[in-house]
Amino acid sequence: MPAGVRNLFRAALVIFVTTVVIGILNGLDIWDPPRGALLTHVHAGTLGWITLAVFGGAIWMFGEEEGAEGLSSFSIFALAAYVLAFWSVDLTSPTTIQRPIGGSLALIAMAWMTVWVLRAKRGRVWTVPQFGMVLALIFLVIGALLGVALGLQLADVEIVAPESTEGLAGAHPAAMVFGFIVLAALALAEWLLRGDDAPLLGGDRLAALQMVSMFLAGSSATLGVLLAIEPLLMLNVPLQAVAIGVVLWRLRRHLGPSQWSAGPGRFVRTAVLGLVPVVVLTAWVVQQSVSGADLAEFAHVRVALDHTNFLLVATSLILAMMIAASGVSPISASVMYYGLVIGSVGFIAGLLAQSPLLKRVFSPILGLALLHAIFSLLIAPRPERLPEKV
Repeated sequence: MPAGVRNLFRAALVIFVTTVVIGILNGLDIWDPPRGALLTHVHAGTLGWITLAVFGGAIWMFGEEEGAEGLSSFSIFALAAYVLAFWSVDLTSPTTIQRPIGGSLALIAMAWMTVWVLRAKRGRVWTVPQFGMVLALIFLVIGALLGVALGLQLADVEIVAPESTEGLAGAHPAAMVFGFIVLAALALAEWLLRGDDAPLLGGDRLAALQMVSMFLAGSSATLGVLLAIEPLLMLNVPLQAVAIGVVLWRLRRHLGPSQWSAGPGRFVRTAVLGLVPVVVLTAWVVQQSVSGADLAEFAHVRVALDHTNFLLVATSLILAMMIAASGVSPISASVMYYGLVIGSVGFIAGLLAQSPLLKRVFSPILGLALLHAIFSLLIAPRPERLPEKV
C-alpha cells in the first residue's frame, strides 16, 4: 500500500463520526440541527468520509509512491477545514467568507489528486478501473468549482445573476452525486472485485462504454440543472441505466449466490446491486422535476436517493477497502455488514414512506453499526498481507 493511504483512511473514519452522530440524533428526532450543522452532516459524509476514502483508494489503485504522502496530508487538512467551515456558519453569519476559503482549499486538493493520477499513468497502459477513477476525479473538480462559486454567491459575491442562483445550487450536488460518487463507485467495484484481472481500457469495449456512459449521464444532469434545460436533465436517466445495465451484465458471475461468502467482497456486491435503486429513484426524481412538481413535495425521495448512494453504494465500497486493508475480525466485519444493510434499507424505507417510526427504529441500528465500524477499523492491526482482490 503506497504511503499516505492509511492516513487518509484513518482521517476519513474520524471525520465520519460527525456525520454519524448528527444522523442518529436527527433520525431519532432528538435534535433538529440548524442549517449549518445539517450541511456539516452532509459534507462531513461526502467530503470527509467519501472523498478522503476515495483518494486513498485511488492512490492504492494506481500504486504510485512519489508525492503520495504530501498529497494525502494536504488533502486531510483541506477537507477537514472545509467541513469545519460549514459548522462555523451557525456561529457567525451565513454570508461570511469561510466556506469559499475552505472550498478553495478543497479544490486545490482535488485538482492535485487529479493531476497526480494523470502523472502516475503517463506513458502507461490504463485499466478500466483507473480510467473510471480519473473520470470521477475530473467530475470532483467540476463539482468543487461549482461549490466554490455557490459559496461566493451566497457570500454576496455575484458569480451568476441572482435568478440563476437556484440552478447553481442544484448543479453542485448533481455533479458530486451523479458524476463523482457514482463513477468512483464503478471504478472501485471493478477494482475490488477483479483485482489484477481488471481489463485494460482497450481490451473491453463494454467496460469503457459503462464509464463513458456514466460520465455523460453526470454531465447531462449537471448541465441540465445548471442551465435549466429539461431534455439534458432527462437524458441522464437512459445514460445512467445503460451504464448500470452494462455493469450488472459484465460482473454477473461475481454477483451469483455462490459469491456471497463472508468477507469484504459482499460489501462490494451489495454496492453494485445498490446502484439499481439509485437509477430507479433518479428516474422518478427527474420525472417529477420536468413535470413541474413542487420540489418540496418530493424532497423526501431526493433525500432517500442521496442516502442510497452514500450508504448502500459508497459506504459499502469504502468499508470493503478498509476491511481489506486491516486485520478486522470476521465477526466484527459481519456486524458492520448486517448493521449497515439492515439499518440503511430500513432508514431509506422510512424516508420514502415518510414514516417517523421507521426512521427512529432504523437510524440507531445504522448509526451504531457505523460507530462500531469506525472504532473497529481505527484499532485494527495491520494484516500481514493485503489481498489482491475481494
